[in-house]
Amino acid sequence: MKKWIGLVPKCRVGDPEQSCMNDYILVGHTYAQRILEAGCTPIGLAPVNGWLTEDALQACEAFLVQGGPEFHPYHFQVIHHAVTHHKKYLGICLGCQLIYAYFELKRRVEEQGYEGDLVKAICDYRDNQLKGASLLESVSGHYAALPARGQEDMAKHDVNIVPGSLLHRVLGRDTMRLCTFHVGGTPPSQTLVSINAWSASGDGVVEGTEYGDNILGVQGHPEADALLPELFRFLSE
Repeated sequence: MKKWIGLVPKCRVGDPEQSCMNDYILVGHTYAQRILEAGCTPIGLAPVNGWLTEDALQACEAFLVQGGPEFHPYHFQVIHHAVTHHKKYLGICLGCQLIYAYFELKRRVEEQGYEGDLVKAICDYRDNQLKGASLLESVSGHYAALPARGQEDMAKHDVNIVPGSLLHRVLGRDTMRLCTFHVGGTPPSQTLVSINAWSASGDGVVEGTEYGDNILGVQGHPEADALLPELFRFLSE
Protein backbone atom coordinates (compact mmCIF):
# COMPACT_ATOMS: atom_id res chain seq x y z
CA MET A 1 0.00 0.00 0.00
CA LYS A 2 1.34 3.44 -0.93
CA LYS A 3 2.48 5.72 1.87
CA TRP A 4 0.52 8.91 2.41
CA ILE A 5 2.92 11.86 2.44
CA GLY A 6 1.76 15.14 3.95
CA LEU A 7 2.77 17.94 1.56
CA VAL A 8 3.21 21.01 3.75
CA PRO A 9 2.31 24.18 1.83
CA LYS A 10 3.45 27.74 1.91
CA CYS A 11 0.73 30.19 2.80
CA ARG A 12 -0.20 33.73 3.60
CA VAL A 13 -2.40 34.30 6.64
CA GLY A 14 -3.74 37.81 6.96
CA ASP A 15 -5.34 39.65 9.84
CA PRO A 16 -8.52 37.69 10.76
CA GLU A 17 -10.24 41.01 11.49
CA GLN A 18 -9.64 42.19 7.94
CA SER A 19 -10.58 40.78 4.54
CA CYS A 20 -9.28 37.26 3.85
CA MET A 21 -9.37 37.72 0.07
CA ASN A 22 -5.57 37.84 -0.14
CA ASP A 23 -4.98 34.75 2.00
CA TYR A 24 -3.74 31.64 0.23
CA ILE A 25 -2.52 28.10 0.72
CA LEU A 26 -0.17 26.96 -2.06
CA VAL A 27 0.94 23.40 -2.76
CA GLY A 28 3.59 23.15 -5.46
CA HIS A 29 2.86 20.82 -8.37
CA THR A 30 6.45 19.61 -8.77
CA TYR A 31 6.65 18.56 -5.10
CA ALA A 32 3.53 16.44 -5.54
CA GLN A 33 4.90 15.02 -8.79
CA ARG A 34 8.14 13.88 -7.14
CA ILE A 35 6.18 12.22 -4.33
CA LEU A 36 4.12 10.30 -6.88
CA GLU A 37 7.28 9.28 -8.76
CA ALA A 38 8.64 7.91 -5.48
CA GLY A 39 5.66 5.56 -5.26
CA CYS A 40 3.78 7.51 -2.59
CA THR A 41 0.53 9.48 -2.43
CA PRO A 42 0.76 13.23 -1.76
CA ILE A 43 -1.79 14.79 0.59
CA GLY A 44 -1.96 18.58 0.59
CA LEU A 45 -2.30 19.84 4.16
CA ALA A 46 -4.59 22.82 4.75
CA PRO A 47 -3.91 24.91 7.87
CA VAL A 48 -6.67 27.12 9.28
CA ASN A 49 -5.47 30.42 10.77
CA GLY A 50 -1.94 29.03 10.69
CA TRP A 51 -2.62 25.72 12.48
CA LEU A 52 -3.23 22.09 11.47
CA THR A 53 -5.53 19.69 13.24
CA GLU A 54 -4.06 16.74 15.11
CA ASP A 55 -6.11 14.42 12.87
CA ALA A 56 -4.37 15.82 9.78
CA LEU A 57 -0.95 15.18 11.29
CA GLN A 58 -1.86 11.67 12.39
CA ALA A 59 -3.17 10.78 8.93
CA CYS A 60 0.25 11.34 7.33
CA GLU A 61 2.92 8.64 7.38
CA ALA A 62 5.70 11.10 6.41
CA PHE A 63 6.05 14.78 5.48
CA LEU A 64 7.57 16.92 2.77
CA VAL A 65 7.90 20.59 3.76
CA GLN A 66 8.19 22.72 0.65
CA GLY A 67 9.93 26.06 0.25
CA GLY A 68 8.30 29.35 1.11
CA PRO A 69 8.85 32.87 2.45
CA GLU A 70 8.18 32.41 6.17
CA PHE A 71 7.38 30.04 9.02
CA HIS A 72 3.87 29.60 10.40
CA PRO A 73 2.72 27.65 13.47
CA TYR A 74 1.86 24.62 11.36
CA HIS A 75 5.49 24.30 10.29
CA PHE A 76 6.51 23.77 13.91
CA GLN A 77 3.58 21.39 14.42
CA VAL A 78 4.76 19.23 11.54
CA ILE A 79 8.40 18.89 12.55
CA HIS A 80 7.49 18.38 16.21
CA HIS A 81 5.10 15.60 15.18
CA ALA A 82 7.73 14.00 12.94
CA VAL A 83 10.37 14.11 15.69
CA THR A 84 8.15 12.82 18.48
CA HIS A 85 6.47 10.10 16.34
CA HIS A 86 9.65 9.21 14.44
CA LYS A 87 8.12 9.81 11.02
CA LYS A 88 10.15 10.60 7.92
CA TYR A 89 10.55 14.32 7.20
CA LEU A 90 12.06 15.88 4.07
CA GLY A 91 12.55 19.64 4.24
CA ILE A 92 13.32 21.65 1.12
CA CYS A 93 14.63 25.25 1.32
CA LEU A 94 12.39 26.74 4.07
CA GLY A 95 11.73 23.17 5.22
CA CYS A 96 15.47 22.69 5.68
CA GLN A 97 15.80 25.94 7.64
CA LEU A 98 12.90 24.79 9.82
CA ILE A 99 14.97 21.93 11.22
CA TYR A 100 17.43 24.31 12.86
CA ALA A 101 14.76 26.87 13.79
CA TYR A 102 12.68 24.25 15.60
CA PHE A 103 15.55 22.90 17.70
CA GLU A 104 16.92 26.37 18.48
CA LEU A 105 13.53 27.66 19.63
CA LYS A 106 12.91 24.43 21.55
CA ARG A 107 16.22 24.93 23.36
CA ARG A 108 15.33 28.50 24.29
CA VAL A 109 11.86 27.80 25.66
CA GLU A 110 13.09 24.77 27.60
CA GLU A 111 15.84 26.87 29.18
CA GLN A 112 13.26 29.46 30.24
CA GLY A 113 10.76 26.87 31.39
CA TYR A 114 7.26 26.63 29.99
CA GLU A 115 3.88 25.12 30.78
CA GLY A 116 1.49 23.43 28.42
CA ASP A 117 2.07 22.74 24.74
CA LEU A 118 5.68 22.94 23.48
CA VAL A 119 4.72 24.07 19.95
CA LYS A 120 2.51 26.82 21.36
CA ALA A 121 5.40 27.91 23.62
CA ILE A 122 7.76 27.98 20.61
CA CYS A 123 5.35 30.11 18.58
CA ASP A 124 4.71 32.48 21.50
CA TYR A 125 8.45 32.91 22.04
CA ARG A 126 9.03 33.62 18.35
CA ASP A 127 6.19 36.15 18.18
CA ASN A 128 6.77 37.91 21.50
CA GLN A 129 10.51 37.74 22.14
CA LEU A 130 12.04 37.57 18.69
CA LYS A 131 9.48 40.05 17.30
CA GLY A 132 10.36 39.39 13.71
CA ALA A 133 14.10 38.94 14.19
CA SER A 134 15.51 36.08 12.14
CA LEU A 135 17.22 33.05 13.61
CA LEU A 136 18.85 32.38 10.26
CA GLU A 137 22.23 33.29 8.83
CA SER A 138 22.14 35.98 6.15
CA VAL A 139 23.22 34.50 2.80
CA SER A 140 24.25 36.42 -0.32
CA GLY A 141 24.65 35.24 -3.87
CA HIS A 142 22.16 32.37 -3.61
CA TYR A 143 19.04 34.05 -4.89
CA ALA A 144 17.88 34.32 -8.48
CA ALA A 145 14.73 34.13 -10.53
CA LEU A 146 13.21 30.69 -10.87
CA PRO A 147 14.33 29.16 -14.18
CA ALA A 148 11.95 28.13 -16.91
CA ARG A 149 11.25 24.42 -17.30
CA GLY A 150 14.14 22.80 -19.11
CA GLN A 151 16.56 25.53 -17.99
CA GLU A 152 17.14 24.33 -14.41
CA ASP A 153 20.90 24.00 -14.97
CA MET A 154 21.18 27.78 -15.28
CA ALA A 155 20.42 28.14 -11.56
CA LYS A 156 22.41 25.18 -10.24
CA HIS A 157 25.65 25.03 -8.33
CA ASP A 158 27.75 22.25 -6.82
CA VAL A 159 27.21 21.04 -3.28
CA ASN A 160 29.60 18.89 -1.24
CA ILE A 161 27.91 16.19 0.85
CA VAL A 162 29.33 15.33 4.27
CA PRO A 163 30.61 11.72 4.31
CA GLY A 164 28.72 9.43 6.70
CA SER A 165 25.71 11.75 6.91
CA LEU A 166 22.14 10.58 6.39
CA LEU A 167 22.09 12.55 3.13
CA HIS A 168 25.25 10.74 2.02
CA ARG A 169 23.66 7.37 2.78
CA VAL A 170 20.44 8.30 0.97
CA LEU A 171 22.14 9.58 -2.19
CA GLY A 172 25.25 7.39 -2.17
CA ARG A 173 27.42 10.16 -3.56
CA ASP A 174 29.85 12.88 -2.42
CA THR A 175 28.49 15.80 -4.47
CA MET A 176 25.28 16.98 -6.11
CA ARG A 177 24.05 19.93 -8.17
CA LEU A 178 21.01 21.86 -6.96
CA CYS A 179 19.01 24.94 -7.87
CA THR A 180 19.17 27.32 -4.91
CA PHE A 181 17.02 30.37 -4.16
CA HIS A 182 17.45 31.72 -0.63
CA VAL A 183 18.68 34.74 1.31
CA GLY A 184 18.89 33.01 4.70
CA GLY A 185 20.17 29.68 5.94
CA THR A 186 21.30 27.61 8.89
CA PRO A 187 24.16 29.22 10.86
CA PRO A 188 27.32 27.17 10.23
CA SER A 189 28.43 27.45 13.87
CA GLN A 190 25.33 25.91 15.46
CA THR A 191 25.56 22.47 17.12
CA LEU A 192 21.90 21.50 17.52
CA VAL A 193 21.47 19.73 14.18
CA SER A 194 23.93 17.97 11.89
CA ILE A 195 25.14 19.75 8.76
CA ASN A 196 25.09 17.32 5.84
CA ALA A 197 26.13 19.53 2.92
CA TRP A 198 28.12 22.68 2.14
CA SER A 199 28.30 24.95 -0.87
CA ALA A 200 31.22 23.79 -3.02
CA SER A 201 32.19 27.40 -3.74
CA GLY A 202 33.89 27.67 -0.35
CA ASP A 203 31.67 30.52 0.87
CA GLY A 204 30.70 28.60 4.02
CA VAL A 205 26.99 28.37 3.16
CA VAL A 206 25.19 25.41 4.72
CA GLU A 207 23.33 23.46 2.01
CA GLY A 208 21.65 20.81 4.13
CA THR A 209 20.87 19.71 7.69
CA GLU A 210 19.51 16.61 9.38
CA TYR A 211 18.62 15.14 12.74
CA GLY A 212 18.73 11.44 13.57
CA ASP A 213 17.78 8.97 10.88
CA ASN A 214 14.39 10.42 9.91
CA ILE A 215 14.74 14.22 9.67
CA LEU A 216 16.45 15.29 6.42
CA GLY A 217 16.77 18.70 4.80
CA VAL A 218 18.37 20.21 1.71
CA GLN A 219 18.61 23.95 1.07
CA GLY A 220 18.30 23.66 -2.70
CA HIS A 221 15.34 22.61 -4.83
CA PRO A 222 15.61 18.98 -6.00
CA GLU A 223 11.95 19.06 -7.00
CA ALA A 224 12.85 21.35 -9.94
CA ASP A 225 13.71 18.32 -12.06
CA ALA A 226 13.71 14.54 -11.71
CA LEU A 227 17.46 14.06 -11.24
CA LEU A 228 17.54 13.21 -7.51
CA PRO A 229 14.78 10.61 -7.09
CA GLU A 230 16.59 8.99 -4.14
CA LEU A 231 15.75 12.01 -1.97
CA PHE A 232 12.04 11.51 -2.46
CA ARG A 233 12.23 7.73 -2.16
CA PHE A 234 13.63 8.38 1.32
CA LEU A 235 10.04 9.20 2.32
CA SER A 236 8.75 5.84 1.10
CA GLU A 237 11.23 3.67 3.00
